[in-house]
Amino acid sequence: MTARAGNEVDVKISGDAVVATGLSTITSDNKTYQIEDTLKQVIKENTPITIYDNSVITSEKYTIDRLNGKIEFETIDATRIITIDCTYLPLMTVAEAHTADFNDEVETLDATTFKCNCRKRIFGLQYAYGTLSHFNILDNSLRNALLKRNMVVLEIKFTEIDEPVRMYAMLEKNELKLAVDSIQDTTVSFISSGKFYH
Repeated sequence: MTARAGNEVDVKISGDAVVATGLSTITSDNKTYQIEDTLKQVIKENTPITIYDNSVITSEKYTIDRLNGKIEFETIDATRIITIDCTYLPLMTVAEAHTADFNDEVETLDATTFKCNCRKRIFGLQYAYGTLSHFNILDNSLRNALLKRNMVVLEIKFTEIDEPVRMYAMLEKNELKLAVDSIQDTTVSFISSGKFYH
């Protein structure tokens, strides 16, 4: 279980997808490249991505982290200048959370072979679930996402210097309550769709 104080937690959800070309990237190791513009780092699932190295489509093998806009190559090469064409999901800050609690877990799968005397287990899907309690709702975006039961990208950033935790999430329910000091508070529960990244 992870929990943080509200004055350190911003809650963001994804807006409508935007097509972008020639997005510049940054790297610290000449192997992993991340989209430089933090507002454009979440790449929409099931949309095409084209990776260019020095303005030419790369033929190298790479893996994609869509939630953080990262491309990781198999080799290190200091001569690369990587740009990306993709469809990204802009993140909008919709609430400042009073508290954020979430569990991140992974399924363990039985992979024991037939007639083997030792049980073998492997990791399966990651998932997360938790609650958000917020004291400052900036607009109706969070409420609308709840009412429509849309899948959203949820980003929780605990401090200014922390890397954000991003996940595809379904906002499950919303509870409205009045605190003892008459300040309205709302609790939202969520569950991830099986993929999230720190």
